[in-house]
Amino acid sequence: GFTAKWGATYEEDPPYNPYGPEIADIELTKRCAGIRGADGVRKVCAHCYKCCNADNLEYMTFEQFKHIFSLWNQPKTLTQIAFGTDASLDDKANPDYWKIFDYCNENGVTPNVAVADVDEATADRMAKTFGACAVSYYPTIDKNRCYDSVKAICDAAEANKRDMAVNIHAMVSAETYDSLFTLLDDYENDPRLKGLNAIVFLSLKQKGRGVHFNRVTDEQFKMLVDECLKRKIRFGMDSCTAPKFLKAIEGREDYEQLATMVESCESLMYSSYVDCTGKFYPCSFMEKTGDWSDGIDTANCTDFIKDIWYAPESVVWRSQALCRMDCNDGCNSYPYYNI
Repeated sequence: GFTAKWGATYEEDPPYNPYGPEIADIELTKRCAGIRGADGVRKVCAHCYKCCNADNLEYMTFEQFKHIFSLWNQPKTLTQIAFGTDASLDDKANPDYWKIFDYCNENGVTPNVAVADVDEATADRMAKTFGACAVSYYPTIDKNRCYDSVKAICDAAEANKRDMAVNIHAMVSAETYDSLFTLLDDYENDPRLKGLNAIVFLSLKQKGRGVHFNRVTDEQFKMLVDECLKRKIRFGMDSCTAPKFLKAIEGREDYEQLATMVESCESLMYSSYVDCTGKFYPCSFMEKTGDWSDGIDTANCTDFIKDIWYAPESVVWRSQALCRMDCNDGCNSYPYYNI
């Protein structure tokens, strides 16, 4: 979609939304059995920063979600929710999944989701429910699960006459770097990806199982960006990647045009996160981390603006972000991880 923001004048670019987030990231479960390998056995992602596995049974109930949803609409600024789910949208991970997704649509907020290995029946249900979705790319387990899922979702969207954006999420690290160029080749040549909207690169955060992975160099990332631009491959990135991307395109004639498409760290500026226990954090990577070791318990909140958006810890986080923007030529670099 397209979003335009302005301040007191149309020319003013506001640094944050004073009335609350436009995008919420909400975790619905901590259970994930992983994706099927070539041998049919499910394997969990080696770099999952949440350390999800099949034994963790925590999930957010429909009643919990309704309370959180009501807070987010005081005032009504939320336009979409990115849900954290398991790889296959398995009811064992959260029996209230589809009640929650339908409730969003019924109340004017578009649900989006990331998956990794879905069957045709789930793909059909997704196409009728979500505005967009992403399929995670795990080539060390089996890249075909990703490509088959993309095709199933795209086919279902076409059959249901839904204009749905289907992306691939690919994590960028030294260990996954070579596989990203394989993905670029497959994007151009594999017929299962003909309906793909874009490849979205996610920068490594060394958290959870991701601590065993390593950051790519700025030169390596520039090579990846240059290759995408040269081959006219549709790609995007998470906001954490913005400073690295801007550095990668320095000196290009189209720098200004490309830079306008980039949003730096938006945590507590335009977006925020709630885990499946109802705890609020700036983003999912700050869950139980640093100054946010406890989070804000939404169960005890009645006024979103006072209790959450302008809570003391939120104000401190935002003031630090604004300071970084002043110091880094308008770019709010991530404060905690070495992106």
